[in-house]
Amino acid sequence: MDIGVIIHELLVEGGGERQCVALAAALANQGHKVTLFTSAYDRHRCFPEMCKNLTIIEVGRGRFASLRKPFFIRGYLDMMRLATAVKERHDIWNPHHWPAQWGGVWLKKRLGGAVVWMCNDVPDFHQKSRKIKTLRSTLPRSVRRLYYIYDRMQNRKIDLTLFLSKWAEREFKTIYPGQTRVVRSGADPHRFAPGGDRSKIRARFTYKHEDFVLLWLGIFMPHRRLEDAIHAVSQLKSKGVYIRLLLAGSDCSHPEYFNSMKALATKLGVEEEVTFAGKVADEEIRDFYCACDAFVFPNDQQTWGLAVLEAMACGCPVLVSKGAAVQEVLTDNENALLFPPCTPEALADKIESLIAQPRLRQQIALKGMELARTTYNWERFAEQISNVCQDVVERERSQVGNRYRHLAGMP
Repeated sequence: MDIGVIIHELLVEGGGERQCVALAAALANQGHKVTLFTSAYDRHRCFPEMCKNLTIIEVGRGRFASLRKPFFIRGYLDMMRLATAVKERHDIWNPHHWPAQWGGVWLKKRLGGAVVWMCNDVPDFHQKSRKIKTLRSTLPRSVRRLYYIYDRMQNRKIDLTLFLSKWAEREFKTIYPGQTRVVRSGADPHRFAPGGDRSKIRARFTYKHEDFVLLWLGIFMPHRRLEDAIHAVSQLKSKGVYIRLLLAGSDCSHPEYFNSMKALATKLGVEEEVTFAGKVADEEIRDFYCACDAFVFPNDQQTWGLAVLEAMACGCPVLVSKGAAVQEVLTDNENALLFPPCTPEALADKIESLIAQPRLRQQIALKGMELARTTYNWERFAEQISNVCQDVVERERSQVGNRYRHLAGMP
């Protein structure tokens, strides 16, 4: 198949960007012709190694390129530019995230093909349009209501919308029409495996051999709920249980949240126990996973959790919030430790049990690694997407054939 992958921007090394470029590479390895289209691409900051063998076309920004907000308008202008800049038809337009699906819909109308949207996060226009009603909020709510109506109109033209979790699919179906399906992404088993340079990372942060190191890795954003992990460290310290919390990731998206987490660690008196490592180079991510004794994912309202599966593939036991949809494929006390979201006390208890029970820690690590490496990996994800796209193409051809027979007066 000829597949055109679309993503609005490739500027940072986020989970969504990783998923998009890794899927493109996996589909290409399966023999599909894959071209990735984007409005803005930073080839030095967005997974240079993963992208080097991909065909990536940066079409440029739309009108008023310096305008960044409102993001709805920026997205609209950029997708209009993309939909006019692309000249070749593809069997499948595979947009990732909002607003890339608009570009896919407009390209389908202009050039043909079918649209299979990897939605990931459900757009929040409807949710924000229904927030607490005050006189002051009337105009913003009305604007977001118009955003939602327009977005809904475009989404009706999509052939199939894909989600990584049943939770995200349910959220979407309450406010948007259309055919949907759940597919599961995962880690690259060749890239994420045991054997990373554990000693290098631990030496960098002066961790002792006996220190229990708990890792979080990602982009600092409020829904990551890192305050729960910091509070858990404080609670354990008050009980005489000392751990080291390593928070690794970029603070560019929400610097105010990052600063508030540093302030919280100081306020709770755990600034020595909590380390802010900064952005991790792509080639060192595996080393970070292998350097820790457990990986924590306190995120809430999270549509999946790719980092969890990457850590598991490296043989790292994971503690995962039930507010993260990746918990749908995990089993508590078997291949992960699960805890209620927004409850530092429960997280602290789980950490303590993991420290106190080495056998449990080993069991969770081994079974988690088996699950991630055999079931939730990029090869299987690409196979799912390939099969879905083939189904959509065959269905579209059948519909075209039926229309032709109807026009020709054939039974």
